[in-house]
Amino acid sequence: MLTRILLAGLLASTLVFAQRGGGGGGSRGGGGGVPSMGFGGGTRLDRMSEALKLSKDQKKDVKAAMDDAQKEATPIHDQITKRRLAIAEAIAAGKSQEEIDKAVHSEAELDTQMTSLELHTFAKVVAVLEVDQKPRGVPIVFAMVRGAFLGKNWNSDQ
Repeated sequence: MLTRILLAGLLASTLVFAQRGGGGGGSRGGGGGVPSMGFGGGTRLDRMSEALKLSKDQKKDVKAAMDDAQKEATPIHDQITKRRLAIAEAIAAGKSQEEIDKAVHSEAELDTQMTSLELHTFAKVVAVLEVDQKPRGVPIVFAMVRGAFLGKNWNSDQ
């Protein structure tokens, strides 16, 4: 019975992550104290550009940094999805706790890689900001980058 409950929970969480796609820009924890970029139309880049009054060159540099990170994140995201499915299958098949733990640790390493990529991208984008943009921009950029590469396109209209 416990195995079935764990399997159902793992499958449900996998579906939640899979459905999240390139959405909102901060649903992986963010929140408190992050200035709003509004719910207006346009892409993430458009909303951030408007909120921070980015110059044309800044907007181009931010887009390049984010696009490069998306290319690097795509294979990591694909592996994360496969590893989560493998964990669910191991639980369903009644594998030993040692085998399940090994699969969980393997998936956690991929999560760490993704977080590292997000933080490096955050640093690159913040470096593009002018001194007067940073007080407002740092929390906005952090919210935008956190979880941005979990879909096929970080700059979707969501």
